[in-house]
Amino acid sequence: MESTPQTPQPKQFVLPERNPVTHAAHRREVFWQITLPLLIGGLLLLAALVGVIVAAVGANVGVSRWADVSLIWLLLPVLPLALGILAVTAAITYGVTALLGVFPGYARLVQDYFLLFERKVKELDARIVEPVLKLHAWLAGLRQAKSSLKAQIDGLRRDDQS
Repeated sequence: MESTPQTPQPKQFVLPERNPVTHAAHRREVFWQITLPLLIGGLLLLAALVGVIVAAVGANVGVSRWADVSLIWLLLPVLPLALGILAVTAAITYGVTALLGVFPGYARLVQDYFLLFERKVKELDARIVEPVLKLHAWLAGLRQAKSSLKAQIDGLRRDDQS
């Protein structure tokens, strides 16, 4: 029985888990800062629309045919632009929604690499600064010894003169 050499399997990349505390805080903020204001705005818009319709029907005001036709002609050039803006908004919303499913894991990965980079820079900084600090400490010790020796010599001279 011959054994066939096994080819090594490539390591599968696994994103780190989401932080549950920040994820829960994010969900709360999304509700209070995005979802709720959109719901309130939509309800206010719907209420305004219903109010306009009720006011127009209940007023029994004869609206001329030419006013309706002119309104249609005024709105026609704006409709393609509005539909284009709606399509772009829908595409951006879909894209952001898709990114939100992937982004937190990659953001955590980038944050971990930046923390590692920060630690390495601090270690390198400590290694670079250490000789300079030792030199300054040694020079400060020499200055202190010099001033102390000078004070002792001055004290001896005063004793000799008196």
